[in-house]
Amino acid sequence: MADKHARTPNDRRLSWMAAVIVLPPLFLGLLLVAARHDVARSGMAVPPDSIRGAASARTDIDPDWAVVEEYLDLQNAWSQRMGEIAAGLPAEERNARIMEAFADRPDIRPAIAAATAIIDAGGDHDRVTEAAEFLVIRTVGEPDAGQHMARGAQALLAHAPNSRRWPAILRQMDARRFHMPDGRSSTPDIDRFFEEAAADAESPSLRAMAQYYVASGFMRSANALRLDEEQRNDWRQRALDAAEGLSAGVEDELFDGATAAPALSAGAPGGPVGAFTPRTFSEAEADLIQAIRHATPGGTALDIAGRRLDGAEDSLSAHRGRVVLIDFWATWCPPCIDALPELRELVSELPADRFTLLAISIDDELETVNRFLERESMPWVNWHVGPDNDIRRTWDLRGVPVYVLVDEEGLILARSNSLPDWFTTRIREAVTGEDARPADTAVYTWDPPDIEELRRAAEEGDPEAQVQLGQAYQSGNGVAMDDDAATAWYLRAAEQGSADAQFHLGFAYSGGSGVPLDYNESHDWFERAAEQGHDAAQWMLGSLFYSFGRGDVARDDVKGAMWLYLAVSQNDRHDRTTLDMLEARMTPAQIEEAQRLAREWREARE
Repeated sequence: MADKHARTPNDRRLSWMAAVIVLPPLFLGLLLVAARHDVARSGMAVPPDSIRGAASARTDIDPDWAVVEEYLDLQNAWSQRMGEIAAGLPAEERNARIMEAFADRPDIRPAIAAATAIIDAGGDHDRVTEAAEFLVIRTVGEPDAGQHMARGAQALLAHAPNSRRWPAILRQMDARRFHMPDGRSSTPDIDRFFEEAAADAESPSLRAMAQYYVASGFMRSANALRLDEEQRNDWRQRALDAAEGLSAGVEDELFDGATAAPALSAGAPGGPVGAFTPRTFSEAEADLIQAIRHATPGGTALDIAGRRLDGAEDSLSAHRGRVVLIDFWATWCPPCIDALPELRELVSELPADRFTLLAISIDDELETVNRFLERESMPWVNWHVGPDNDIRRTWDLRGVPVYVLVDEEGLILARSNSLPDWFTTRIREAVTGEDARPADTAVYTWDPPDIEELRRAAEEGDPEAQVQLGQAYQSGNGVAMDDDAATAWYLRAAEQGSADAQFHLGFAYSGGSGVPLDYNESHDWFERAAEQGHDAAQWMLGSLFYSFGRGDVARDDVKGAMWLYLAVSQNDRHDRTTLDMLEARMTPAQIEEAQRLAREWREARE
């Protein structure tokens, strides 16, 4: 098992990069899933909002609503073309057409800049409310969405405090948040808005809604994998303190605004998994407190009942005496399916008298699950509860997969949306009672580095120290977060030939982090690192540049596939979605050519 847990330096480089690529929302959504999965697997701290998106760098656009309208017209036309891609096409052909269409998606950055300028103009502009709603609704797929959404929400709070759309707006903002393995939020700007609205909003119901999301954010921090008992208990207590009494004065009002709030967009999140079900504020408070106490690590799991696929009744308590891994999943969930091989390995490895895997499907139809199991082996306990079962509220399911580890006595040990090594190690330790951590565990620590020692070595010209100091500034680990200082240290190391530093600079220029947005400069730094064999830089060249075309770099499927082949051949943790979709639009001759180029590249450097 040692080889399975072994890591390379590239694992730590790759873990957070996919989350900030400037790509269309649909594809970005897939990459965000992969990014969260990789973040959790590596245990690497993603610096919240540390990579500034392209739109943030635009300061030369006037407060002109016509710019926003032009984008909306182009986006609507583009969306219509996307919708005309026939659903009945073979998967490969459909994916190829989608990839082709992505290259023509309108650029949202001028519209974001114009909307922000309108908000900055304040009461002097008659489109402030529309501009604010645009930032909240339309930027959800952008890499720096947290900043734009919070900025728009602040303007709405000032100019439309009684909007009927607040319930949907807050749900959408909450859906954009996720939390790091150390409990930190990926979107501190959204967190701050919730806290400000909970304290200052004029509307009692809006204050209560915002307070709910403050509490639920603390609860999700308590779910983080890399917390000690004291930290976890602190987050759980903060969540309870924020949740208790939030409904005072509005107990019987509808929390979700179900009868008043129109949907934000076709793709807007609707809350927890399942159909939209109205709740009063008092019910929402009770559900949240129950989830904090009984669906969060450190709490005791409530007993739940369900039916196995053969119709037999079952319950969580029936498995008491064994460690139980609960897997909330669905057949339509790609990460759920991707995890099956690892789940099979766990079930085959761990003794059945001490371990139970309980998979709970939220698919609409039981028959869908049964047909799926005819193709895929899932040799463990399987329930089907559907999307609207009360279990989704009991366990605060915002999506799937969700994995919950429960010990023999019903105590919740850990919760995760993926199966990182830290989580599967925790499973093995719970079952065997032995230390199952890999030998290189010491590499992954949240303790801040010795900044003064790093600084001395960096100033003396040590490129490795310069890279580590840059990472400290980028993540705020041991020093105040400072993108400018981070890129300055990366530049000093990159000029000495450090591939890690060149990769970081390429990333900085691709998102305008500490430097102006410049795709050409980004490409050049990525290419320098890639030529040294840096697999994450190779992945970026293939996925961000040659698969779509950026700056002066034209789309080139063969070259894109070549770099992606090189990346995944070095590191199988790279998400293959881009490569799979790229191959789907290539001819066999093009694929063969890309493979030949990758082979020759490797041979030339052996």
